[in-house]
Amino acid sequence: MTGNRERRLLFQREDRKISFIGGLILLAITLVAGLSVFLMMQRQTEAILGNSLQASLQGRERLFVSQLERALSDVRTVATRPLLIQNLRALESQSGPAREQAQANLERAVSSFLQTGFAGLSFYDARGQLVASAGTFSNQPVIRAPIKGHVRTWLMWQEKLRLRSSMDFIDQQGQRAGTVEAEISLPQLTAVFLDMVSLGKSGEFGLCFAVPDDAQNMDCFIRAIGGNLFKRYPRAINGIPLPMDYALNGKTGLIHAKDYRQEAVIAAHAPGGSLGFGMVLKIDASELYQPITTQVKLIAPLMLGLVLLGMLLLGFLVAPLVRKLVRSEQAARDVSIKLQNSEAQLREITDAIPARIGYVDAQQRIRFHNKAYEALIHYSDITPDGKAMREVMGEKLYEMARPRIEEVLRGTPVVYERTETTANGEVRDFAVNYYPRWGEGESAGKVIGFYSLITDITELKRVDRMKSEFVSTVSHELRTPLTSIRGSLGLIAGGVAGELPDTVKSLVEIAKKNCERLIRLINDILDIEKLESGQMKLETQVSDVGALLEQARLATEGYGEERKVSLSLHCPEERLLVCVDSDRLTQVVTNLLSNAVKFSPAGDTVEIHVSRRGSDIRVEVRDHGPGIPDEFRERIFQKFSQADSTDSRQKGGTGLGLYISQVIVERLGGTIGFETEEGVGTTFYFELPEWHAL
Repeated sequence: MTGNRERRLLFQREDRKISFIGGLILLAITLVAGLSVFLMMQRQTEAILGNSLQASLQGRERLFVSQLERALSDVRTVATRPLLIQNLRALESQSGPAREQAQANLERAVSSFLQTGFAGLSFYDARGQLVASAGTFSNQPVIRAPIKGHVRTWLMWQEKLRLRSSMDFIDQQGQRAGTVEAEISLPQLTAVFLDMVSLGKSGEFGLCFAVPDDAQNMDCFIRAIGGNLFKRYPRAINGIPLPMDYALNGKTGLIHAKDYRQEAVIAAHAPGGSLGFGMVLKIDASELYQPITTQVKLIAPLMLGLVLLGMLLLGFLVAPLVRKLVRSEQAARDVSIKLQNSEAQLREITDAIPARIGYVDAQQRIRFHNKAYEALIHYSDITPDGKAMREVMGEKLYEMARPRIEEVLRGTPVVYERTETTANGEVRDFAVNYYPRWGEGESAGKVIGFYSLITDITELKRVDRMKSEFVSTVSHELRTPLTSIRGSLGLIAGGVAGELPDTVKSLVEIAKKNCERLIRLINDILDIEKLESGQMKLETQVSDVGALLEQARLATEGYGEERKVSLSLHCPEERLLVCVDSDRLTQVVTNLLSNAVKFSPAGDTVEIHVSRRGSDIRVEVRDHGPGIPDEFRERIFQKFSQADSTDSRQKGGTGLGLYISQVIVERLGGTIGFETEEGVGTTFYFELPEWHAL
C-alpha cells in the first residue's frame, strides 16, 4: 500500500513536470512565430514603400532641376541678346531721334518676350534706371529661397511657384551695359508640388534651400494633405540631422528618422542637382505600420493568455493540458486569419501600384509579386509563386535578363531597359530596376535576394522619339537657309558690297559668327541622329595615326592662336596604323583639341601624345586647365552636358562634341575616357586596335 502511494505521488510529480515543460515550449513557439511574421511583414512593407517613395522622388527631382534650368536659360538668353545691348548703349551715347528709336526698340522687345513665358520683365540701364518694363511681378512672396550658383536668383511662392532672376547685360568687351530682371511662373512645378493624392494621410513633400551664411537653418516649401507650410526650419534638432539635411548635403537614399515635428517617419531624400536645394518625400511610420500594429494589439492579449496558461499548467495533469492545447489551436487559427487579413491589406497597396513589384530570393525564385507582375505569366502556363524566374519569364526573355540578374545578386543595383511583347501582341518598352537585399546576422554581407521594380515607359519613349524627329526636321530645314546666310555675310564682310563702316562691319562679324555657331550645332544634331539611327556609314581604311593627328592639329591651330594657346604633337617616328574612317576620327580629335584649347589658360600648350598599349594605339590630349568638377564627371559624355559653373558658361559650347566622339570611337571598336585633377588639368584619351598586315 505504501509503495503504491509513493508511485502515484512520483507519477503526479512527473506529470506536472511534463505539463510545465510543454507549456513553456508552446509559449516559446508562439512568441517566435508571432515575432517572425511581424518582422517579415514590416520589412516587406518598408522595402516596397521605400522603393515607391524613391522612384516618385527621383521623378520630381528630375522635373524640378530641368524646369529651373530651363527658366534660368530663358533669362540668360535675354541677357545675352546683342540687339538689346546695342540699344542700351545707344541710350547712353545717343540723343534725339536715335535715342528715342533705341527706347522704342527696348519697349517692343520687353513686350514681345512676355509671349515666350515670362510673367514680368524689366530692363535697366548701366546707371540702374528703369528703361522698359512689361508684365507683373510678385510684390510680397510668402517665401523666397536663393538658387545656388546664380547671383540674384530666387525661387518664390505667391499662390504658385515662381522664379525671379536678375542678370547683367555684358557686351563683347566685358563691360556691363545694364540689367534685366525677370519673373517666370512655373505651372508644372506648382502642380507637382501640390500633388499629394497618392502619399497617404500623413504623406508630405518638402523642397528646401540652404540659407546663405547660415549652416544651421534652411528655407522650406512643404506640401502636406493638410495644406502648405513656408518658413525657415533648423537642419538639426537636438544635434540629430533631419532627413532634409542629408539631401542638402548631396546624399540620396531612404532613412528612418524624426522630422521637424519630431515624428518618426520613413523618408526618401535626394539633392536637386547643383542648384543647391534638397527634396524629401516622407510618410509617418505610424501610418505605415498601422495595419501591422493593429494586428499586434489583437495578438498581445492572446500572448498574455498563453503565459498565464503556462503558469496554470504547473498545477494540472496531462489531460487538462490536452484540453487547453485544443483551445489554443482554435485561437491560433483565429490569429492566422487576422494575419492573412493584414497581408491582404498589404497586397491591396502593392496591387494598386501600376508598376510591377516583386521579390526574388538568391535561388532566383519569386517569393512575392503584385498584380501588375502577373503580366509576365503569359510567357508560361504556371503561377509565379515559388517558381524560378526562367520558368515564369520564358527562355528568351530570361536569357536577355540573366546578365542583369546575376549582377544584382553580386550586390550591384541594376537599371536597364528592355522590350517585351504583351499577351495581346503589343510591343512595350519597360524600365527595369533591381535592388539587392543584404542579409543580416549569419548572412550579413551576403545578398539573399533582390527587389524588382518594372515600369512601363512606352509612352515616354514615344514622346522622346517625337522630340528627336522634330529636332531632326527643324535642323534639316534650318541648315540650308543658314548656309546661305553665312555665305552672304561672308561676302559682305569681304567687301563685295563695298567698304563697310566699322560699326556695321562689327555687327556683320557678330552675325556671321553666330550663324556659324548655329550651323555647327545643327550639324552636331544631325550627326547624333545618324549615329543613333544607324544611318551613318563609316568608310574605314588603313590610316597613319600620326598623319591624322597632324591634320587635326593644323585644323585647330587657328582656334588656338585666337585663344593664345599652342598645340604640340608627340608621336613615335615609326608608323602606327589603324583601320578607321579618317574623316570621323579627325572629327573626334578636333573635338578633343577644341575642348582642351577652350579650357586652357592663355600662353599654355595643349599636348598630343601617341603610344602603343599592348595591341592598341592610345592617343592622349592633355591640357593644364581647371579640371573637371566631381559632380560633372559621371555625365560628361551625355548629350548637351556642360559643367554648371560660371567658368564653363563663359566658355560656351553645345555639349554634344564628347557624346559624338564617344559614339564614333566605340563604333570604330575602341574606347574613350578621361583622367582629371581639379586645378591641375585633364587628359582625354582614346584607344583603337592597331592594324597589322596579314
